[in-house]
Amino acid sequence: MTHLIPRTRAATGALLTAILCVAFLAAPASTQDVFTVSGIGVDERAGTTTEAQAAAFRSGQIAAAQALLERLTLGEDRINTGLTSIPADAAQEMVAGMEVAGERRSANRYIATMTVNFDARAVRSYLRGQNIAFVESQAARTLVVPVIERDGSAGLWGGSWYEAWRSGVHANALTPHIGLGSLMTGEGDDSVPVGRNVISASAAQSGDEFALRELAALYGVLRVAVITAREGEGIIRASGTVYDFSGPDTAVSNMESAASQSGYNELARRIVQTAQEAWKREVVVRGGEASEVTVSVLYSSMAQWRSLQRAITGASLISNARLDAVTTTGAVMTITHRGERDQLVRELAQRGARLEEERGLGWVARPRN
Repeated sequence: MTHLIPRTRAATGALLTAILCVAFLAAPASTQDVFTVSGIGVDERAGTTTEAQAAAFRSGQIAAAQALLERLTLGEDRINTGLTSIPADAAQEMVAGMEVAGERRSANRYIATMTVNFDARAVRSYLRGQNIAFVESQAARTLVVPVIERDGSAGLWGGSWYEAWRSGVHANALTPHIGLGSLMTGEGDDSVPVGRNVISASAAQSGDEFALRELAALYGVLRVAVITAREGEGIIRASGTVYDFSGPDTAVSNMESAASQSGYNELARRIVQTAQEAWKREVVVRGGEASEVTVSVLYSSMAQWRSLQRAITGASLISNARLDAVTTTGAVMTITHRGERDQLVRELAQRGARLEEERGLGWVARPRN
């Protein structure tokens, strides 16, 4: 259930010269982060170390391609189209680059953790050729404040639950999650997690809005999820509260609970996967023709204009945004989009823009905050 906490609207900035940024509006919507898959563990044996490494790279690329397929598409669509996995040769052709960490070698064994970067155009072309609907637009980033309850007390800054989110492995999901402590200040032994003195476990669990807002500003996000994990009888269970600061009021909602017998990393993966599946169902488009809508884009500062640009040009449902008129406080655009209008409204809302129909003005886009 969602409820609202009133707050004062921030004052708008100075007027801008809008024409300076017009070129960005003609760019097609795209994103690159979702085409990177990290945290792929490989462990291969062969006659020599070199052969084991080559085998590990091949298996890692295939595993990453499968993870990407499952990230971008829905299970029922994979079954209906028969695309339950990507063939090895197709997977390797779509790879744009790799990064390797934690390498360990022996005479006939190679172990590492891989990050695989895929070529976005090649992936889109392959999926379209298979006639499968896919989603590549990311929802707004969420900062996770991971509280652990054990023996009647709650902790925050450290431990396996904290590290499961701090690693950054979920930053490229369609619903990107970053962890508290993923940003550091200082160097070497003097480095400390950003926000270390801002919030405690008790303040997080009590919903200290002032502290949560400060954390959101420090990490550059508009959503914060306080997720509490508890161990018992061999199972780790998690529940939490999500705070959305993107609108004029703070929206507070309960997160769907999750459980795992396989450790904290798996529990974090399940939480992100659940959010990701829900997001795909909101914005996925299966067939249908493109629609056009004229939108008045209203802003009062350069920062707001740039924010609206990012929201519009980054939306996967928008294939073209033509600028018809521009002033120092607003613009008129013709947007070509796929899907239903309410899907476009939801996607833009996640990207920080409020799209709504107003009497006398038609469709209007404004910054959400």
